[in-house]
Amino acid sequence: MIRGPMRRGVLVPLGLGLAAGALTLVYALFDPRRALLAWIAAYAFVLATALGAMLLVMVLHVTGARWWRVLRRVFVAAAGTTPLLTLFFLPIAGSLALVYPWASPPPDLPERVHRAIEHQQTWNHPRFFLARSLAYLATWTALAVLLRRADAAYASRPTAENAARERTLSAAGLPVVAFTLTFAAFDWLMSLQPGWVSNVFGVYVFTSGLLSALAVLAIASWTASRRGLTDGETADHFHAVGRLTLMAVILWTYIAFFQLLLVWIANLPAEVAFYWTRSRGSWRAVDVLLVLGRFVLPFVLLLSRSLKRSPIFLAALGCWLVVMSALDFAWLVIPAAGAELAIADAAPFVCVFALAWAYGAHLVYARGSAPASPEDAALDRVRRDALRYRSP
Repeated sequence: MIRGPMRRGVLVPLGLGLAAGALTLVYALFDPRRALLAWIAAYAFVLATALGAMLLVMVLHVTGARWWRVLRRVFVAAAGTTPLLTLFFLPIAGSLALVYPWASPPPDLPERVHRAIEHQQTWNHPRFFLARSLAYLATWTALAVLLRRADAAYASRPTAENAARERTLSAAGLPVVAFTLTFAAFDWLMSLQPGWVSNVFGVYVFTSGLLSALAVLAIASWTASRRGLTDGETADHFHAVGRLTLMAVILWTYIAFFQLLLVWIANLPAEVAFYWTRSRGSWRAVDVLLVLGRFVLPFVLLLSRSLKRSPIFLAALGCWLVVMSALDFAWLVIPAAGAELAIADAAPFVCVFALAWAYGAHLVYARGSAPASPEDAALDRVRRDALRYRSP
């Protein structure tokens, strides 16, 4: 039976997610197409966050970084939520014709869009689409399971062989996740608006997910630290998380500006349409909010060394960035159908995010303590180096 902090850490977000799921079902009864669009946006947001955490863990393994080892329970748990998201893809798989124009083209589409759909009809055939989607999900699930098993093996016995196993797995998995995430972004998100293409769209989705992942890690690290689930972390370790978050803020802004610049320079109707639909009505206010709330504000705040060393500040800023990230994915998906932003769109985001958080919290609590014996502790030079880490 779940007790104490574990009960609160798992059951509270679980209950919140189930309640939001019920509201999402009600939303779908009244407007199934809009509800599914919001679900796709929420799904992409949480999936990109989990994959961003997975890529970050892999990079840390490959580069031999040691500082994060005291927080690795949280990092690995965030990456390990990926298998749960396979279940959340089922509503999308069963309702392609509701939102994807290539699955059931309406007769009033512009001629150029019809031509684009016909040109891509083999690639976007529903069966081939679902087969690719299954391959993406199976790949990510397998890598998440393998990373967790490698982490458990190292936790039980921190030897050089187990560390090498983690590094090898990460080196092999990095390009696989990079390519599959890029193709999934094209298939699941970009194809919502046929006729519009962007070569950096996959990178945009990745940088958005990476920033969201670091925000989640800041929140989860602070929460886990308060409950004694981390391993001797100091302000220097949180400072490292803060510096990575600043890097992600700058990277996301650069990619977003670069994509906009390319479209602006070319000034082609098929490309401009993407930004035109996102610069009218309620989306105009979202444009301003994303620039200020996802770049200007966090950039200015994260320039401060003292603020980056504050766990509670990073957690508070992480909460803000999670909301901004969710809004970014809503901005990517919902305007493709010419729809305005609605309050009801928040229900799928809360549902998917809260359920994923509950599962991630379960993984944090379920991970065993390590090392189990003094001999193994003596072998774990990496952990000792992590405890001595001092952020520049």
